[in-house]
Amino acid sequence: MSGTRHYRLPAWYELLGFAAVVAGFINLAVTFHRIGYLPAPFVFDVSDTFMDWYNTAYWAHNAGAYSVWRTIYLPLSLVITGHLSDPRCYAFLMQDVRACDPFGIVVILSMYLGSCVVSAIAFWKRDRATAPYRTIAIALGAPLLFGLERGQLIMLAYIGFVLVYGNLVKSRGMVAIVSGFLVNMKVYLLFPVFAFAIQRRWRLFELCGIAALGIYLGSYFIVGAGSPFELISNLQNWFSVRLGTPWDELLFSTTYKPFLSFDALQFPIRDFAESRWVDILNVVIRDELFVSRTVAISCVVGAWLYPRAVTLNRTVLFILMQSFVVQNPGGYAITLIVFLVFMDEKRNFANACCVLSAYLISISTDYNIAEIFRYSRLSWLSGKEVESIYAVPLGSFVRPLFFLIILWTFAFDTLEDLYRAAKLGRPTHGLTLPEVASASPISKAPSISGYHG
Repeated sequence: MSGTRHYRLPAWYELLGFAAVVAGFINLAVTFHRIGYLPAPFVFDVSDTFMDWYNTAYWAHNAGAYSVWRTIYLPLSLVITGHLSDPRCYAFLMQDVRACDPFGIVVILSMYLGSCVVSAIAFWKRDRATAPYRTIAIALGAPLLFGLERGQLIMLAYIGFVLVYGNLVKSRGMVAIVSGFLVNMKVYLLFPVFAFAIQRRWRLFELCGIAALGIYLGSYFIVGAGSPFELISNLQNWFSVRLGTPWDELLFSTTYKPFLSFDALQFPIRDFAESRWVDILNVVIRDELFVSRTVAISCVVGAWLYPRAVTLNRTVLFILMQSFVVQNPGGYAITLIVFLVFMDEKRNFANACCVLSAYLISISTDYNIAEIFRYSRLSWLSGKEVESIYAVPLGSFVRPLFFLIILWTFAFDTLEDLYRAAKLGRPTHGLTLPEVASASPISKAPSISGYHG
């Protein structure tokens, strides 16, 4: 029987979610053909496609990445873009650096294809029946397409993320090196490394820290900038800048927090709604942010007390969620959460609900409910002069809701596992795991670990 389960038909919710993602992509393609640019929630500046790659490459070849541009990228990003770009194209500001340095586009497309390939391998190893559907959902989903349009190095980080948490690298050394690489790609990817400590894999945790420090020092030596003091200062500046741009923040967000900025920054929202409703909404959002983060952290604490009751991937999901539900990391980061949901080991109602939510959160089309302004400019993708619309899409309100559904559904399911584990044994407070008899129901549970390195 175990040999035939890979060929079963996917469940109805799998097919429904897959159909929604494909339909959304088809609508996006038709819309692009009609208007000549990718509408919200994609980047409003339609003339600056692949901006994150080419802007980073420019500062990789020019001084001032941390003092003038005030980037929060660690030096490794500058090393990568600097060595994979033509320095002659960045000696001065150009109108179309993409034409001068097309190799950057080749690298961006390679990162995208690599993301699709490693996803396919991980999903195939997990379950052959659902692998094609989930791979296509990742490939055609809004988060990865958003990263592609931005030319975001998150795609390179995503490949490493899948290698580690898709169980595609086995040895401790390789897991440590890839994890260290992830830490140097995105600051928030430091947090998942602590899942190894929660599971008391101290040697692996130590190796990850050594690898991360070694990669950072090596890239810092090459770039000659990006000290911890510069990064902290730029992070503080980044948060203050983002606080002043709530319109951009809510376009493709993982959290409802940007909505609080409208009233705080004295947007005329009270001219369109009664003050009492605005006040109530402020309280509801603030309470939701606090409670949701508390729930995520509680699950992480539960995983520390009963490390055998919570899988590694679930622990990583809660670690990321406690940050994402209160601070928007960028729409492309949603790909990480979608992957973790698709890799979840259980087959129950909670898994079905979260898988369907992961599909729906990946729909790449949207509906504008409020137009802010229009702007005529050249679309790089179509090569045409277009009138791009800056608008608030429906997804701004819906995507954070799907995030909360995933968090809360998995949280209740995990708390149930923790409750059963508490009935079978005492919590583990120490730094090592106690011996567990082979007959223990916990040791035989399929949710002991999602990683075998």
